[in-house]
Order: sequence, then C-alpha cells, then structure tokens
Amino acid sequence: MQDINKYISGLLFIHDCVILPGFGGFVTNYHAAEHNDLSNTFYPPKKDVLFNKNLTYNDGLLINYLAKNLNIPYQEAEEQIWMEVQKAWLQLDKEEEVVFDGVGTFKYDKNRNLFFTPAETENFLTDAYGLASFRFPPLNYQKNARDLIPLYNSDYTMNEGVKKTLKIAALVVPLVGLLGIIPYTRYQKNQQQAGYAFDSSSEQSIEVTHSAMPMDTNMDKVLDITTDKRQALFYTEEATPAITRQNTEGLTFYIIGGSYKTEINANEQAALFRKKGFETSVLSDNDLYRVSLATFDNKVNALHELRRIRTEEKNDKVWLYSK
Repeated sequence: MQDINKYISGLLFIHDCVILPGFGGFVTNYHAAEHNDLSNTFYPPKKDVLFNKNLTYNDGLLINYLAKNLNIPYQEAEEQIWMEVQKAWLQLDKEEEVVFDGVGTFKYDKNRNLFFTPAETENFLTDAYGLASFRFPPLNYQKNARDLIPLYNSDYTMNEGVKKTLKIAALVVPLVGLLGIIPYTRYQKNQQQAGYAFDSSSEQSIEVTHSAMPMDTNMDKVLDITTDKRQALFYTEEATPAITRQNTEGLTFYIIGGSYKTEINANEQAALFRKKGFETSVLSDNDLYRVSLATFDNKVNALHELRRIRTEEKNDKVWLYSK
C-alpha cells in the first residue's frame, strides 16, 4: 500500500475528500486552534481526517492522479488500485491491521466493526504550514502597592478642629458659587444681543449671519472628497479579477463503460451493454478501446445521464470522457 498511501496523503492536502474505490472515502474536517488549560499548551489549527465507509464509488480523482504520476493508462491504474484494495480486505479478514502511512490505521473490533484511527503525524491544513504547538506558562502577578486607607471609616472619630472646618466650608462654598453665576449671566445676555435680532411683531428670535464667516460654495465637494474611504484611508481598491469559465464548445462527451487493450474484448463488452438497451460504440484512443454507452454534445446532459446510470444500473465504474 506504499504507493497508494503516498498519493492519498498528497491529495488530502488539496482536496477535502479522497475516495478509495471499493474501500471508502477519507474526509478532512477543519479544527480550530485550541489551548490545553492543564498543560498550558497551544495547538495550531489543523484538518482532522475522518473515514466514511459509504463513499465507495469511483469519482476518478485517485485513479487519474495515479495514472498521471506513474505515466500509465487509466485502466492499468484502476487495476492496481483494485488489487491493493483486495489485499487490504484480506488483511482485515485475518484480523490484521491495515496501515495507511500519514493517514490512519484500520482494524476490526470484537463485533467485526471497522474501526479507523487517524494518524497524528500530518497536518493537512496548508494555511498552518510551519506552525507547531508550544507551551507558555501562566503569568503570576504580584501585588506590590501598599494597602490604601479608605476615605470613610465608621470607626474613625473626627476631632473638633475638623468639624469646625467642615462647617465653615458648608457656608463658603455656596456663596462662592453664587458670585460666579452673576458674571456668567451678564456675559450670556451680551452674547444673545450681539448674535440675534429681535422682531417685536412676531416675538421670535432670528439668527444673524456674521460677515466674518464667508460661505464656501465648494464645501460639498470638499466633504465628499474627505469622507470618501479611499481618500480618508489612503488606499486604492484593486479591481476584482474576472472569472473565466472552461470552454466546452466543440467537445463530444462519452459515457465510458470500460476500457480494453484488445478490440475483441471491447466488442464483446459492447454487445453485453447493447442487450441492456444502450446504444454502444467502440472508441480507439491511445492503444485502448473504450466502450461508449451514450454520446452527448452538452456536458450537463452527459453528467445527468452518468448519474442515472450509476444509480439505476448500480455500476460505479462508468465515467465521463470528453474528446
């Protein structure tokens, strides 16, 4: 399982789900950074690896990745993965552990339930690359300031001198405040007379505009410029790059039921599918003969038909091919 281990581990850094056909799917789940209060250790964010035994259909991701890296045909890569999966099931039936390096370990429990233990050696979150856990002891603060005496103490008895001083202050403070109000009232009255004109007929005050404050007719433009967030924060917004979609015009999409090295085997398989009602044809491509079950000019229609065949025919080995 060494080669498959390497490719599964590599794909988990890029994709959130990697399916091993006929065995199950490895799914990553984001786990935020955390702190252990007992050991005072901080752990960086990571991706936990989970296993879903129901994800057994072949989505083509792992096989295509294996074929590309080993420079072998798709059919040969599919056969290699199938053989490794059979070996893994045989090991589990013998009550042996199946180890996927960097991913996790599989074994049966006493009730013949498949148990998965994820490995802790890899962090598949690329944003946390280079981050490691560290321990930081808590800070101990020491109280160096001397104890303060409260302002009020019920046990404290004032002497006669303090009492006399407080009585004098109670008389002087209101008098000083009254003397300060009189000049302020005169000042306020003078300001009202200088800033407002009084109309006796309407008995309403009219605000007078001082000639010393000229009106700026361009004030609105100045406010618009200064309150603009790009001018205020001194930055420029970059234009959002346009999203380009893949051009699928002119392509023909085939639903492939199998690939064979000889044309005789391909024709025999095409005849079997033809008995089930498929309009089959045999395509020659890169020294391989592929059995086509249906042909489409539109990718969306081809995907709908691929999903229908996988569901109704219970055949997870069919896949989509464009040319």
